[in-house]
Amino acid sequence: MTKDVTLPDSPLTRIPNVSLMRAGSGFILAGYDGSLVRWGHLTLDGALTEEAGFELAQPIVLGPVFGATMKATPGDQLVAIVVTNSATVSGGYDITAKVQTTGVPTAAAPVVLATLPAGTDPSLVQIAAGAASSGNVGFVAWGTRVPGISPTHLLLPADAVTAATPSKLYDDPPANVPNWDCLATTGGTTGLGYSVVTPDLQGTTDLVANEVSETGAATRLTYQFRVAVASCQVVSAPGPAGTYVMALETSNAIDFAMYYPPVIAGGDGSVSTKGPVLSASSFGDPLSMPHPVWAGPATGGDISIGLARTAGVQIFRFTFDAIPHGAPLTLRSEEGQTGPVASWVDLDTVYVTYTDQAKTSPPSVRRYFMRVDSP
Repeated sequence: MTKDVTLPDSPLTRIPNVSLMRAGSGFILAGYDGSLVRWGHLTLDGALTEEAGFELAQPIVLGPVFGATMKATPGDQLVAIVVTNSATVSGGYDITAKVQTTGVPTAAAPVVLATLPAGTDPSLVQIAAGAASSGNVGFVAWGTRVPGISPTHLLLPADAVTAATPSKLYDDPPANVPNWDCLATTGGTTGLGYSVVTPDLQGTTDLVANEVSETGAATRLTYQFRVAVASCQVVSAPGPAGTYVMALETSNAIDFAMYYPPVIAGGDGSVSTKGPVLSASSFGDPLSMPHPVWAGPATGGDISIGLARTAGVQIFRFTFDAIPHGAPLTLRSEEGQTGPVASWVDLDTVYVTYTDQAKTSPPSVRRYFMRVDSP
């Protein structure tokens, strides 16, 4: 543990669910309290500065999700993206972005990024967003979970104003687009990554990740698991030398998988799934099993898995062949009542933030920011 900071109390730090996005030299912390979007810049040492906020038009059908982009300096614009009733298509829905620039007291007028057609079932719509780790550009991905319709993404330059055409994850005829679920922002070398989970013929599932460059070039990779992902609980991050680390929840355990790139140029890479590495019985029963919140590389080819536990975030470390390496590390909690976890994984480092019920009278909430090296 090389950094452990209690962030100052503020409307932002009291929000349970936040996004932690790497954007340039630091992070952006962003959340929505049901009335206002609140956000600020967070240094790698845990200094929270330039907090701001703005309202979102109501009613919100889905969202918000958050991205970041650059107006003058990397990560100086927050982009809040929501799905609302369309202003132009009766029975349709608009995907809109609202942008605020650091130092500007008000947000700009909403920008319509795309319109979903009339008859779209909003309960089948999924949306995700994020930012390049450079802070230069953001992205949004969306899709409607009906047969033949591919998820789509769009890069977001300054002010989220773009004339670009959205790009599809599957640029195939509708009959060749697989059923998909679990659209989410995912770890990638640029930060501009998203993924979905698809079924395969063996009754197991695959993770399909799309890595997008800042110029819009996209690389789609399919990671085949030997098990079925449960409840969309799968997390991932790039490892060294082209590897990719994944942790997933099944019906009765937590497993991990590692992708290894091809040894010979032009060959095929391989995915090795290990499990169960943490069985449900070790937590009492399947209903008590915590969710994985990150997976990442650790020193010496090990794998680090973070679990969201109410008593405190817990970190497990395994060798590449699933042998536990040392004892679990439990991050601090005063009362054993922690909130949702946001994290960002780098090579051999993970940054973590979460709320905690403090021992005060009356009860209060604190937010921690931590850096764990070689987790």
